[in-house]
Amino acid sequence: MISHNRFAASALVLFGTLSVSPSSALAQGASAHRSTDVVAGKSHRLGVYGNVQKDCTSGPLPVIKVMTSPKHGELNVRSGTLKAGRIARCPSLAAKAQGVFYKANPNFKGSDQVGYEVRSASGKVESHFVTVVVKEAPASGTTPDTDQDL
Repeated sequence: MISHNRFAASALVLFGTLSVSPSSALAQGASAHRSTDVVAGKSHRLGVYGNVQKDCTSGPLPVIKVMTSPKHGELNVRSGTLKAGRIARCPSLAAKAQGVFYKANPNFKGSDQVGYEVRSASGKVESHFVTVVVKEAPASGTTPDTDQDL
C-alpha cells in the first residue's frame, strides 16, 4: 500500500544530491540491499529522496515505485519540505523531498522484505531492497528513534 501525504517536516539527513539512503549513494542503474531494525507498529523512515539544482532550487521530485510490497506491514511515500539549513551547500533552501516509510503490523515480530525503485527526472534509477527486522518496543517504556520525520 502506498499513500501520499503532504506536510512540512524537519529532519536530520545526510545528502549530496538529496538522494539519500541510510546505506550509501548509488550509481545510475544501481541497486542496494540492506537491512534495518524497526519497532512493531511504529513508522520507520527507509530513505529520503529529492532533487536540488545547482542554483539551489528544488527540481522535479523522483518517481518512487514499489517493486516488492511488505507482507507484514505497509510501505508509504510521504511528500514534504525539509527544514532550511539541512543542505550545507544551499543553507537557505527548504527543499521539496519524498520519504519512504515502513510500518509493521502492530503484533508482528520477525522479518519482512520490501523493494522500491527511485527514478530521477534525469533518468537515474536506483533499486532498494530492504530486509526489515521487526522487534518489540523496549519494556522500559523508552521508545527508540523510529525516524518518523521526512
